[in-house]
Amino acid sequence: MNSNQQQADYWSSEPGRKWITFENELDLVFEAVNAALIQRANPQPGEHVLDIGCGTGATARAFAPHLAPAGSITALDISEPLLEQARSRAVEGAVTSRYHLVDAQNETIPDAPFDLVTSRFGVMFFSDPVVAFKNIREHLRPGGRMVVAAWSNISGNPWFEEPRNGAVDQLGPMDASDPHAPGPLAFQDIARVTGLLKDAGFQNVVGEETVVTLSHPGPLERVASLASNIGPAARVLKKYKGGPQDIEAIKSFVHKKFLPFETPGAVLIPARLNFFLGENAD
Repeated sequence: MNSNQQQADYWSSEPGRKWITFENELDLVFEAVNAALIQRANPQPGEHVLDIGCGTGATARAFAPHLAPAGSITALDISEPLLEQARSRAVEGAVTSRYHLVDAQNETIPDAPFDLVTSRFGVMFFSDPVVAFKNIREHLRPGGRMVVAAWSNISGNPWFEEPRNGAVDQLGPMDASDPHAPGPLAFQDIARVTGLLKDAGFQNVVGEETVVTLSHPGPLERVASLASNIGPAARVLKKYKGGPQDIEAIKSFVHKKFLPFETPGAVLIPARLNFFLGENAD
């Protein structure tokens, strides 16, 4: 079993497949994250880009127009179901898009070298981040750069915090675990992660926390349903084998907590994110 097989199994199972079920809504919610990544990464026409943990391909599709003409984007994931969905939505045009089932921690990455590596919430799941980031860096050209987005602390991140609280209230607590263990919140400590990147050989490393606004057109009931079916709520539901009644109870809890975010045109949820930037000076 490879070192990230547990993650591969999770993202290929029912909780991971929910990202296909709710794909269109999730793409809308996380558009602001893609925009923040693009702003920081400044992709250029003709560049060759690597997207780590691409899921159903939204980030790759967002970057692609900035690489035309003659650029390319290579997108990796460890879940074949998510990759199949990404391939089905790939847009043919001036930019070449390739999708590969690859564990970026310890496997050779096709189509290297790259000018830019990016990831939206895809790099927090490595069992050995230093080994993973060293492998990724070695597939960057000299002078190449990396810009990735991760979640900050759960406190003050209602998209994570309220579904988690609702699920725990309904079903019971999660097992106590290392806050830095592989998972959505593993990169909440900026100083720790910048240290990991430096240990992996990246230079000019910067980590910054930023608040972005997640936007969903509504209605609020749909947003509550979405947040209650993925992320921390899904993990609690899986642990306790929760059923439809549990999901309904969590949705009701989240709906109440999200009321302050409802506006006439959309549901606007503040999100605290960490962005990490580094360069391959080799």
